Amino acid sequence: MKTVDRPLAAQKILKNKLRWLNAGSNTSKLQLDCIEMLLQKFPEHLTLLEIGSAYGGGVEMMAKMVGDRGTVYGYDTFEGHPRDLAVKIDDPEAYCMDMWYNNPMWGTKDLNYEYQREILDEEGLDNAILVKGRLNENSFDDIEKAHFVLMDLDMVNPSKIAYKAIKDKIVPGGFLFMHDIYPPHNLPHLHKWAYKEVVPDPMWVLEGEFLHSYLAILRRKETE
Repeated sequence: MKTVDRPLAAQKILKNKLRWLNAGSNTSKLQLDCIEMLLQKFPEHLTLLEIGSAYGGGVEMMAKMVGDRGTVYGYDTFEGHPRDLAVKIDDPEAYCMDMWYNNPMWGTKDLNYEYQREILDEEGLDNAILVKGRLNENSFDDIEKAHFVLMDLDMVNPSKIAYKAIKDKIVPGGFLFMHDIYPPHNLPHLHKWAYKEVVPDPMWVLEGEFLHSYLAILRRKETE
């Protein structure tokens, strides 16, 4: 992927009004690089999805980057991590977000849909669409095609639902960023499923695994 200027990327992130969990890691820079490359590669209107958008900073950043060249969708409960969907209530899947929620610097109040929508509206980001609710097989029915998808759900069962519903809508040459599936010990159930069912699928090219970003990047093959 073509890289963007690092100081410029950092400057853009600092101008965010919404919190962005991944802003402090290389994930945000990889994401910015990818969006920059997609803007150059595809002349058409881009569709970008963040599935598990949390505090909304990623949605805000992408909407600013693409402007009138794209639409950004952020999917979340906007009520916090739905721990009842974890494989077990005592599994790391269930409590992996507690470190953020229990931190007074983050907390939970900024997860609120109305708060995030208000900030996006104040910034004139009408190309940012927030979708509230738990995922199901029809969650992406209104998405015709996607150029970029970031899945950051932390749990295997919701991830299975989201992946099945969106994978065939990702265009050839488009990207799927899968957060927290790597390294293996991070969220073992999520890793096992992804590396058994997703990564080996011949529709994908594994572009890279990033240990300190908890990230694997897949690109859809342009000829299958």
